[in-house]
Amino acid sequence: MGEAFHRSDVRGKVTGRAVYGVDLTAPHALVGGVVRAPVPCGRITRLDTSAAEAIPGVTVLTARDLPVPAYGMVIDDQPPLAGDRVRFAAEPVAVVAAPDETTLRRAIDAVVVEVAAEPGVFDPESALEEGSPLVHPGLADYPSTFDTERSGNVNGRNEVTAGDVDAAFAAAATVVEGLYVTPRVHQGYIEPRACLAVVEPDGGFHVTTSTQNPFGVRATLSKVLGLPESRVRVTASTVGGGFGGKLDVTLEHFACLLAEAAGRPVKMVSSRAEEFAAANPRENSVVRIRSALDADGRIIGREVRCLLDAGAYAHDTPFLASVASLQATGPYRIDNVRSTALSVYTNTQPTGAYRGPSGPQMVLAVEAHMDEIARTLGVDRVELRRRHLFRAGDVALNGQVIEAPSIAECLDRAVEAIGYGRPLPPGHGIGVACAWWTTTAGPAAATVRLDSDGTVAIVTGATEIGSGALATGVVHLVAEALGVPPDRVRLASTGDTGTGSFDFGAQGSRTTFNVGNAVLDACVTIRRQIAAEASELLEVDPQDVDLADGAAQVRGTPGVGVGLAEVARSARDRTGPIHASARYVAPPTAFDSRCVGPGHFYPAFNSPSFHCHAVEVAACPDTGRVEIVRYVAAQDVGRALVPPAIEGQIQGGVLQGIGMALYEREELVDGEVANPSFDGYKMPTATEAPDVECLLVESASTDGPHGAKGVGEPPIILPPAAVTNAVADATGVRITELPLTPDWLLAAWRPVPGRSTVDSRSGAGA
Repeated sequence: MGEAFHRSDVRGKVTGRAVYGVDLTAPHALVGGVVRAPVPCGRITRLDTSAAEAIPGVTVLTARDLPVPAYGMVIDDQPPLAGDRVRFAAEPVAVVAAPDETTLRRAIDAVVVEVAAEPGVFDPESALEEGSPLVHPGLADYPSTFDTERSGNVNGRNEVTAGDVDAAFAAAATVVEGLYVTPRVHQGYIEPRACLAVVEPDGGFHVTTSTQNPFGVRATLSKVLGLPESRVRVTASTVGGGFGGKLDVTLEHFACLLAEAAGRPVKMVSSRAEEFAAANPRENSVVRIRSALDADGRIIGREVRCLLDAGAYAHDTPFLASVASLQATGPYRIDNVRSTALSVYTNTQPTGAYRGPSGPQMVLAVEAHMDEIARTLGVDRVELRRRHLFRAGDVALNGQVIEAPSIAECLDRAVEAIGYGRPLPPGHGIGVACAWWTTTAGPAAATVRLDSDGTVAIVTGATEIGSGALATGVVHLVAEALGVPPDRVRLASTGDTGTGSFDFGAQGSRTTFNVGNAVLDACVTIRRQIAAEASELLEVDPQDVDLADGAAQVRGTPGVGVGLAEVARSARDRTGPIHASARYVAPPTAFDSRCVGPGHFYPAFNSPSFHCHAVEVAACPDTGRVEIVRYVAAQDVGRALVPPAIEGQIQGGVLQGIGMALYEREELVDGEVANPSFDGYKMPTATEAPDVECLLVESASTDGPHGAKGVGEPPIILPPAAVTNAVADATGVRITELPLTPDWLLAAWRPVPGRSTVDSRSGAGA
């Protein structure tokens, strides 16, 4: 949409005037904090708050003070504060408000918490074993928003089946099996979770918070506080990074309850240690995958079982498991498939969404497995992929028809750019990974108005979280539609449940796609209103009015026109202000209900996009260090609305994915996070960031604005697989677990039998 690249939020950020959650303040505000459980599993035998409550100005709340229901995104399994039991280390057991930070620390330290420790379960495989401790013995009686399997430590099962899987394996000439394990990884946002709660005169609440999803937070607060949603207003502050970690309540309910009890506003900010120990990182996973091959080396069947560790409370992991179940084949046609994804309770911190949820885990398993199949057959890795790629008219495992896949172009461009097949220096290797992904739907709405100074204002309940989805994507869409420069379009109000209509939240690469469609619809009405008013001023037919360069111009008559400021003022006084509202919900994507099991949360990929990453690495045999020599990302973007913004998303996502591949792991020791700081939790920095060559592949969506697809999530889901395959190519090591730290790689630098096993006909394996 033109050559100009504009972000409407830049000036406030670079000058320091943007107000982040940690910057929030209010007159006479107290500061709040959380008293947390010292052990991961046990019965609370003593909770004494008397010493803390004796400190002047301190308010303390425990479960005894909160006759509020348990809540959850899928299952109502999480009490706001632990009552008689704790289910993970750092679980909240009390909340405290005080006049200042020093008094708050003193009060928190004064609360006495004693827990009789009990045996817990700390990994998803152990949680499924017979006789394992049950994290929620009363699970079957919990209310649930959705119909999902709940038994033992399983809080969600999603299954997709196509064809006759058993017959395919019975007929197989060769069976290849693999096991792939990934750790928990944190979203790594720089700004911790923060909020400010104020009790309104009518007894309702106004919460300003660093959130991706104001309407989702409002819904949960309404439930916890026992108030109608109309009496809970949630406003998003400037968000200092979220990546899925700020989609639901974190501290907001505590701030509200403390503000009500203390009679003063309450501000709460998580410490960095709390972010690592009690936030919602990406799930650790265990994926078992096996493929049946015929005598010609074609994959005729596949079976996948994915375990996602939900932690102590289900949160959104049952939903995320449904997304995992759709990725068992990758972007390849395999006619006979059984894909099962389970969400499993453990006595660990609850996990949750992180950019491209379940994508990195599943793409790693599928793509490392594809390389293993190629090695087994003695064929080229890229040619194996080409042979199985989706083609137009193919049917995915869920019965969804693949209409216009661009995966072949993505693969061809990526391997050409990386120089696949050329001789490499010793210790170097090239890895390739392919994937497909979804553009999340969900309701969106917006109001567009032409102000009397000729600028255009947008009001929407959607939230700008730093990705540029609103500040660049939507702003550019409106500017192009109304013929004004992007710097003449402003986001007048966003992420505020009190001013904007409902929005599904900044998640799933959906904002530009869905809000963009809403604003384009509104702009059709705005153009009509402008043309009607300008036709009166110019004495021409409305159909002869064009919009360009911030003016209404007479078509075919250069230099004859009227500025939009004059049009806006004239309309205001003659017929009324120029404004329009519109809404959008993406049309449902067809799938085969015979393939998708009952209770499946996410049965189809909306406006699917296709991707291929290729990377060259250098692995040092003396240190075990892996260096990214070159990285290429070919991404199907539908239509590239603002290429520099898209490239920024790709570069950032790739770096996060490299972090998961080489550096990042939350170390869990008996259920507790042992590295709760950026000092102990290694993330890639600018010194490890490679140049990323971005190849934008355009294959238009039939539903997206101007054919655009979601672009924010796909860049992160492929790097763990691409880097893993490159390191395996460089070293000969069969890699089954992340991250590929130097110590691990040095210990494994040789062909390791048993990590992925091939057994002709029998299919027996690790």
